[in-house]
Amino acid sequence: MASFRMSLLLLVAMMGPMAAGAASRNVGDLAGQMKRAAQFCDGSYALCIKAACTPIASRGKGGTSIDSALCSCDVVKGWSMGPGSCAARAPPPNGNYTILISAYSNMFNATSKTLSCSSTDTVWASCYGAPCVVDAKDPNKANCTCPVKQGAANTLGGDCQQSACGSIWSAATPQADAGANAIFAAYMKKNNPTVPSLPPAAACPATTAPGAR
Repeated sequence: MASFRMSLLLLVAMMGPMAAGAASRNVGDLAGQMKRAAQFCDGSYALCIKAACTPIASRGKGGTSIDSALCSCDVVKGWSMGPGSCAARAPPPNGNYTILISAYSNMFNATSKTLSCSSTDTVWASCYGAPCVVDAKDPNKANCTCPVKQGAANTLGGDCQQSACGSIWSAATPQADAGANAIFAAYMKKNNPTVPSLPPAAACPATTAPGAR
């Protein structure tokens, strides 16, 4: 954990000078979303950063609300960072179902672009560490239940269409997105130099014709 805190401090330093208030908010956001990301594991996990999600309605004392979403994530194998020990994140035997945890990697950075949804009204799913069940009909997909958040967010989903920001995608705040990329790449370069270290995904063009990538 000490090494992760050091990585976080180095990352904040690299982000350059910011106003004191903004810096405090950004550092808090990074720490809140990635403080559990210090565990790096090699195995199966759900990768959700470009997953489309369906809202889940819940009923409470205050009435009906949407607090979570069901996201269709990719089942992949390799290095990832996420919460909990590697043993705890390994798929446990559970009858006819395979349970996974959603973790982070930059596996899709070379083939996908980052869609920035800058509106503070953007509704998105925060899937880091979410519980997932592998789709019985498609072992390459997992259904993950992720809490819903609101605010500016980055996602590799949406096919670079700004109109897609009106739907729910698995995403991260811009600060957490940049931080996760930097920490993952730095760890892999130091500890697994034979594994290709990908740069952050390119940004989507400012304007994109329908259907273009």
